[in-house]
Amino acid sequence: MTNLADIKARVIEGCKIMSPANGLRALRIALRRLDHNQNGLVDPVEFKYGLRAFGIDLNEDECAQLLKNFDPSRSGRLSVNEVLHILRQGHFNDARAQVVQ
Repeated sequence: MTNLADIKARVIEGCKIMSPANGLRALRIALRRLDHNQNGLVDPVEFKYGLRAFGIDLNEDECAQLLKNFDPSRSGRLSVNEVLHILRQGHFNDARAQVVQ
Protein backbone atom coordinates (compact mmCIF):
# COMPACT_ATOMS: atom_id res chain seq x y z
CA MET A 1 0.00 0.00 0.00
CA THR A 2 1.34 3.42 -0.97
CA ASN A 3 1.54 5.93 1.85
CA LEU A 4 0.21 9.47 1.77
CA ALA A 5 3.70 10.98 1.40
CA ASP A 6 4.28 8.94 -1.77
CA ILE A 7 0.95 10.03 -3.24
CA LYS A 8 1.75 13.65 -2.34
CA ALA A 9 5.16 13.43 -4.05
CA ARG A 10 3.62 11.92 -7.20
CA VAL A 11 0.93 14.61 -7.36
CA ILE A 12 3.45 17.43 -6.90
CA GLU A 13 5.77 15.96 -9.52
CA GLY A 14 2.85 15.49 -11.95
CA CYS A 15 1.84 19.13 -11.47
CA LYS A 16 5.41 20.28 -12.14
CA ILE A 17 5.51 18.28 -15.35
CA MET A 18 2.04 19.24 -16.57
CA SER A 19 2.24 22.92 -15.68
CA PRO A 20 5.78 23.97 -14.70
CA ALA A 21 4.83 27.64 -14.28
CA ASN A 22 1.68 27.06 -12.23
CA GLY A 23 2.07 23.66 -10.53
CA LEU A 24 -0.49 23.18 -7.77
CA ARG A 25 -2.39 26.29 -8.88
CA ALA A 26 -3.20 24.52 -12.15
CA LEU A 27 -4.39 21.47 -10.20
CA ARG A 28 -6.57 23.68 -7.99
CA ILE A 29 -8.24 25.16 -11.06
CA ALA A 30 -8.81 21.70 -12.55
CA LEU A 31 -10.30 20.38 -9.29
CA ARG A 32 -12.56 23.42 -8.90
CA ARG A 33 -13.99 22.64 -12.33
CA LEU A 34 -14.95 19.20 -11.03
CA ASP A 35 -16.81 20.76 -8.10
CA HIS A 36 -20.21 21.00 -9.78
CA ASN A 37 -22.01 21.99 -6.57
CA GLN A 38 -19.37 24.62 -5.75
CA ASN A 39 -19.16 23.41 -2.17
CA GLY A 40 -15.44 22.56 -2.14
CA LEU A 41 -16.06 18.81 -2.38
CA VAL A 42 -15.44 16.46 -5.29
CA ASP A 43 -16.32 12.86 -5.93
CA PRO A 44 -13.30 10.54 -5.50
CA VAL A 45 -13.79 9.08 -8.98
CA GLU A 46 -13.84 12.56 -10.52
CA PHE A 47 -10.75 13.42 -8.47
CA LYS A 48 -9.01 10.30 -9.79
CA TYR A 49 -9.73 11.28 -13.39
CA GLY A 50 -8.79 14.90 -12.69
CA LEU A 51 -5.39 13.69 -11.51
CA ARG A 52 -5.11 11.40 -14.51
CA ALA A 53 -5.32 14.50 -16.71
CA PHE A 54 -2.10 15.57 -14.96
CA GLY A 55 -0.46 12.22 -15.72
CA ILE A 56 -1.04 10.88 -12.20
CA ASP A 57 -2.73 7.48 -12.03
CA LEU A 58 -4.08 6.36 -8.67
CA ASN A 59 -5.18 2.83 -7.93
CA GLU A 60 -8.25 1.98 -5.86
CA ASP A 61 -6.28 1.63 -2.60
CA GLU A 62 -4.73 5.07 -3.08
CA CYS A 63 -8.12 6.60 -3.80
CA ALA A 64 -9.52 4.98 -0.67
CA GLN A 65 -6.63 6.37 1.35
CA LEU A 66 -7.29 9.88 0.03
CA LEU A 67 -10.96 9.56 0.86
CA LYS A 68 -10.10 8.41 4.37
CA ASN A 69 -7.79 11.39 4.92
CA PHE A 70 -9.66 14.16 3.09
CA ASP A 71 -13.33 13.48 3.70
CA PRO A 72 -13.95 15.55 6.84
CA SER A 73 -17.72 15.12 6.83
CA ARG A 74 -17.63 11.42 5.82
CA SER A 75 -19.85 12.34 2.90
CA GLY A 76 -17.96 10.23 0.36
CA ARG A 77 -16.45 13.36 -1.19
CA LEU A 78 -12.96 14.84 -1.02
CA SER A 79 -12.35 18.33 0.32
CA VAL A 80 -10.43 20.20 -2.39
CA ASN A 81 -9.12 22.71 0.15
CA GLU A 82 -7.85 19.99 2.48
CA VAL A 83 -6.13 18.11 -0.33
CA LEU A 84 -4.40 21.26 -1.59
CA HIS A 85 -3.44 22.32 1.94
CA ILE A 86 -1.73 18.98 2.60
CA LEU A 87 0.00 19.05 -0.79
CA ARG A 88 1.38 22.53 -0.07
CA GLN A 89 2.60 21.73 3.45
CA GLY A 90 6.36 21.78 3.63
CA HIS A 91 6.71 22.30 -0.11
CA PHE A 92 8.06 25.39 -1.79
CA ASN A 93 8.67 25.79 -5.48
CA ASP A 94 12.23 26.82 -6.39
CA ALA A 95 11.43 30.53 -6.57
CA ARG A 96 9.79 30.55 -3.13
CA ALA A 97 12.61 28.49 -1.64
CA GLN A 98 15.14 31.06 -2.87
CA VAL A 99 13.14 33.90 -1.34
CA VAL A 100 12.93 32.07 1.99
CA GLN A 101 16.66 31.38 1.98
